[in-house]
Amino acid sequence: TRVLIAARSFVQGLSIGSDVVKKVSQVSASPECMRAMMRLMYCPHCRSMASIKPCNNYCLNIMKGCLANQADLDSEWRNLIDSMIHVADRFDGPSNMESFVDDIDQKISEAIVNMENRFEHILSKVQQGCGHLKSTADRSPGDNSKRRSKRHYAEDKMSSSIAPQMDRLVTEVKMKLRDVKEFWINLPGEMCRERVTAGSANEDECWNGQNRGRYLPEVMSDGLANQINNPEVEVDITKPDMTIRQQIMQLRIMTNRLRNAYHGNDIDFQDTSDDSSGSGSGDGCSENACSRKRSFNAATSEPLLYPKPKPL
Repeated sequence: TRVLIAARSFVQGLSIGSDVVKKVSQVSASPECMRAMMRLMYCPHCRSMASIKPCNNYCLNIMKGCLANQADLDSEWRNLIDSMIHVADRFDGPSNMESFVDDIDQKISEAIVNMENRFEHILSKVQQGCGHLKSTADRSPGDNSKRRSKRHYAEDKMSSSIAPQMDRLVTEVKMKLRDVKEFWINLPGEMCRERVTAGSANEDECWNGQNRGRYLPEVMSDGLANQINNPEVEVDITKPDMTIRQQIMQLRIMTNRLRNAYHGNDIDFQDTSDDSSGSGSGDGCSENACSRKRSFNAATSEPLLYPKPKPL
């Protein structure tokens, strides 16, 4: 169903987002960035100005130069977040989420019951491929009904308790996704918060890279292409970081999956018929596939016995 496809793609989107953050965080800083960071944090100590914090705009230019490649993730990252929130609307709300949870255990239950009803047929197929099996225990006729009643009780209990939890969890995840939507573009500002820099209120009493005073150069825009004239960090805009470019492509691919999932299209696994969308028999294959004759015989032959040689 569309809800199941949306849920699967939503979870995949969370996984891809986590992987992107992990891999991008492992990208090493350039030597030019390290030198600029050294001037930012430690040069005031050499000038007997250890108590003076760096100017905010001075810090921003350094961070925008150091994080130029990371800022290029912003566009595709926003697209991913928007698509995930859009897909989450497919199963947001009490009624939709309850239907979503009920649908899962209903289909699983139907598959199990179908398998039990076709036990002899499935067993014959197994024996045909693997040989006859020895029965380890006899099963009483009432065992199946007891198991079914216990299973249905557990399913009803699970359905009534999980649905509200899932609904609340999805709502919380959507809120957190909105919080990190501008993560990459806000990263330089987060690195230059007032606990690190002097702040806008002390622009004349801060370290500007040379001495105490106002920082005069303008703040660069975000992204690699805008760092060509960065006064603090030398950035080669012709050599983008390949790891980050690969992650941009991963974000783009995942966004495309999510957009397809919103419309009920799963590009990873396309069902060839409506009958195969979760209402299978539970035996793992269709009639045509299971009825094919195998080209090998799995039954083992009796081992050959040789007489023990007489001692010399």
